[in-house]
Amino acid sequence: MEILSQLWSLLGLLTVLQNILPTQLLSLLHSLYESLQDFISPYSYFDIPEFNGYCGVDINDLYRHVNLYLNSVNSSATASTCRRFTLSRSKSSNCISFTIAPNHTIHDSFNGHSLSWTHHVDTVQDSLEEKRSFTLKLPKRLRHLLLSPYIQHVTSRAEEFERVSRERRLFTNNGNASYESGWVSVPFRHPSTFETLALEPHLKKQMMEDLKAFASGREFYHRVGRAWKRGYLLYGPPGSGKSSLIAAMANYLCYDVYDLELTKVTDNSELRALLIQTSNRSIIVIEDIDCSLDLTADRMMKATTATATRRKRSSSSGYNKDLGTGNDQLLEESGRVTLSGLLNFTDGLWSCCGEERIIVFTTNHRENVDPALVRCGRMDVHVSLGTCGMHAFKALAMNYLGIEWHSSYDVVESCIRSGGALTPAQIGEILLRNRGNNVDLAIKEVVSAMQAKILSTGSTEHLNTSIEYEDMAALTRSPQSVLTVGSPENWDSSPGKTNGKKRKAKFLVRLRSLTKSDSGRRGV
Repeated sequence: MEILSQLWSLLGLLTVLQNILPTQLLSLLHSLYESLQDFISPYSYFDIPEFNGYCGVDINDLYRHVNLYLNSVNSSATASTCRRFTLSRSKSSNCISFTIAPNHTIHDSFNGHSLSWTHHVDTVQDSLEEKRSFTLKLPKRLRHLLLSPYIQHVTSRAEEFERVSRERRLFTNNGNASYESGWVSVPFRHPSTFETLALEPHLKKQMMEDLKAFASGREFYHRVGRAWKRGYLLYGPPGSGKSSLIAAMANYLCYDVYDLELTKVTDNSELRALLIQTSNRSIIVIEDIDCSLDLTADRMMKATTATATRRKRSSSSGYNKDLGTGNDQLLEESGRVTLSGLLNFTDGLWSCCGEERIIVFTTNHRENVDPALVRCGRMDVHVSLGTCGMHAFKALAMNYLGIEWHSSYDVVESCIRSGGALTPAQIGEILLRNRGNNVDLAIKEVVSAMQAKILSTGSTEHLNTSIEYEDMAALTRSPQSVLTVGSPENWDSSPGKTNGKKRKAKFLVRLRSLTKSDSGRRGV
């Protein structure tokens, strides 16, 4: 009792002194006390407020990174050191966010040293607002050695967590880019992944490695002085999987997708405005580039008109510019998108207004695409998607029917080699139609479709088919599929060709023997 009475007397004395002593003196005494405590304590403390500056109007990006970093380690052993978390979830996301509860501490380790974070939440006097901050505690003797590398670790981990956890969006242009936001969006939830794609393993591996190298190439692109972007040209017949590949690329990199409809764009200025409004870490897609605008005919028409005009006005100096194949510059026309504007969109000065962007062109007929659009520096990777090879067919059978092997696979492979290969969309439709039926019936219908294709291209009794295929060293999914890096200087040559020479193989296909072989296996 005597000790308690003395404590109450001391508290009363402190209260009286606080009311009597000037505010400046109290602040000085408080500063001296904190200085003494910092001198004695073996730890250093660093405060990271939610807002920068005295007025608190600028958001502190480091505070956001710390919050994301602590969210990313919530499931690890580090999170077990904190007794209480605050859980939240936004309407547009299915992910649950974890935050340290107010005035609680979580411990972390870095390079074998122990650190801790404390989340402070203070109520502003005479206001409903709250003042939030994180305090980092680390050993004082190691602060110069640990602080900078640890903050870099926190930032990189937070950025990676934000990339993979945020909700991705699918955008399309609405035709109002000159006046307001030119994009409208919906959640992007396409299920396509590289695991489910009907691609040859080598082609799939090379695509994933190229995408991974691009996504982690910030320092490389800055060092060599190039805009951090990459172009992909996807070409092949309808149903060969171009759109599914784009969705798989977006899911693999966790990027947003911007589907640009050129027919809705009025002129080059609006095209630039749309580019400015796209975000980093995104894929900009222009599908059927050869059909969106007649750019090749536009180039030829302008060149012809310019030549005729030069002949009539040979003394004029305003038409001395070569409009053929020089610098890809064309005469501008008001009120429409020109080839020159599209070239500047993909590779001009305006293309570097953002970072970590991928531009994808798709076409069914690559020979119809103006070569200026797909040269080196614009479309860096050219991916040919054709009909399904055996590996791709097995992937589809596994996805739709859940089987790894079937007795009719050698018949399917013979049909593929004989020119009866189908596109992924054609095979997928057949398997989807029969997914609830007998597996044998589904495979039989695929074989029948392949045999019908062979019959439609040759005789009905005995078919001698000569097909051209690429060297086996090339990364191919089918006789028409290949991935190449660089610009197609010689488009007259087949993709993936070695030393400009084609190999030819002749397959003697007897449909009767195939049918008998198939029937014999079913009877076994």
